[in-house]
Amino acid sequence: MTANGDDRARRRTRDELHQLVLDAGVELLLEEGLGTGAEHLTFKRVFERLESTLGVRVTNASVIGRIWESQDEFQIDVLCSIAGNDGTESFEQSLVALAPVLEAAERSTVDSRWQTLREMCRVGGAANLDALVTSRTWPSWVGVWALVMAGTDTERKRPLEGALVDGYEMITNNNGESYATMSHFLGLRVRSPLTLRQFTIAADALAEGCALRDPVDPTSTRCIVRPTGPNGEDQQWTLFGVGLEALVVEFFEPDPEWELV
Repeated sequence: MTANGDDRARRRTRDELHQLVLDAGVELLLEEGLGTGAEHLTFKRVFERLESTLGVRVTNASVIGRIWESQDEFQIDVLCSIAGNDGTESFEQSLVALAPVLEAAERSTVDSRWQTLREMCRVGGAANLDALVTSRTWPSWVGVWALVMAGTDTERKRPLEGALVDGYEMITNNNGESYATMSHFLGLRVRSPLTLRQFTIAADALAEGCALRDPVDPTSTRCIVRPTGPNGEDQQWTLFGVGLEALVVEFFEPDPEWELV
């Protein structure tokens, strides 16, 4: 069994072994949390996990000096992998929740388009909040962000800062494209001199802030009743949904050149 495991490890390319060990480290960290960092994420524990879950035997000689110079470098690589998360999973869950609203959208008048947008903020806001607070990866991402903000080891922070910037850029670009598509669908444009990027950053920051507060004070972030139904019926809102609607009203206006197709 051991010889077979060694053979399989040797057949893997450097890149394949790198990804295999890195993925195992990320999974282990997601399961156990960061604590005060990734110091508990040792090669020994990651190798044991690979052998118990995949039957793959990896040794120090396979990775140290060949893939990572040290265990510390490996730990930083795992943290960077988490920091670079592009948030696709959470945002896609929100888009799935919005599908029925978009299918039922009435777009023949400006008022009906605003009403649809309000419902999108209500439904999408709740779905986005739920997606963040129940995500496996987001709490660890917040942990890495906190390490960067509070840490004093500049040399260790530098690659983490870069990964966070890259992740934020991907989130901003991906979400911005979705917001642009939805605003065009409803015949809206961004009010000058504001920009779509500014709206996207503001909406994302609001979502993150509400998700951080939700476990602490859910009575303030959820179960907000507003008479926003089609005939003035009461509806349940989240604090993020309310704030998102306010941002939309300030950032967007009807596009006079838009035509319903």
